[in-house]
Amino acid sequence: MTVDTVIVPISDMHSGGSTALFPDTIRWFKHGNHTPSSLQVDIFNHWIACAKSVAAERKGKNLIIVVDGDAIDGNHHNTPQLTTILPNEQINLHIELMKAFMSTALFNAKTDKLYYVAGTEVHVEDNEDMIGLQMQAEPNGSVHVWDELVLDVNGKSIWFAHQGTSAGRGANQGNALRNWIRDIFNECVQEGTKPPDFIITGHTHKPYYTPYSGRMNGTYHLVHGMICPSWQSKTRYGYKVAALQKSKIGLQYFTVTKDGHITQPKEMVMK
Repeated sequence: MTVDTVIVPISDMHSGGSTALFPDTIRWFKHGNHTPSSLQVDIFNHWIACAKSVAAERKGKNLIIVVDGDAIDGNHHNTPQLTTILPNEQINLHIELMKAFMSTALFNAKTDKLYYVAGTEVHVEDNEDMIGLQMQAEPNGSVHVWDELVLDVNGKSIWFAHQGTSAGRGANQGNALRNWIRDIFNECVQEGTKPPDFIITGHTHKPYYTPYSGRMNGTYHLVHGMICPSWQSKTRYGYKVAALQKSKIGLQYFTVTKDGHITQPKEMVMK
């Protein structure tokens, strides 16, 4: 039996980063402690507000949560911007934060599903598989992480990958995403395979959404494309690669109704 289903992609939590989402109380680690900054407290409050919004939206519906890569920050590039360098402590932080979100969002293990998509190795190495196992996420054979995830939700094909393309800037904003999903659509047409109905990525920390309509077998097919925001404010590296751009922290989610209608994504990004 099909049922309305809320899809919640959560990307780039970077748990363990000193500018990322963190519990709203001091934490003691093996080699020191961390007191959350005022910004981290604001991010955590937004995290819970997003979970409450999902809880209200998902009443009478199923819920699918997809952690779309870079669950932890790792010990990368000799960065000093870490709350703890130990992967196991970053993993524990991530799990604590995810459990708080899922509990607030009224996640029901009997009807709802949780998936993990692999992020960039410099951050996560292979730790997302371990996290997925501990979180009892949906298995992918013998592992609990997916390099590319394809879900059939009420007849709609939803594709997830961590890395895709960027949102772009200024007058060109959105062009790269639209061109990318157009190219994927055209490849499906050429190969005679079913094209996706929605493509979701993260990685760039800058959210965007755009639809593309392509012609296939005499009819038009709509493909939605979305880049997720992150849960990390700008790091020193971020100030280099995204100079004078604001951090975009939060999430976007949408519903696939039981008759296969995809709703406009709801964006909850901190101002």
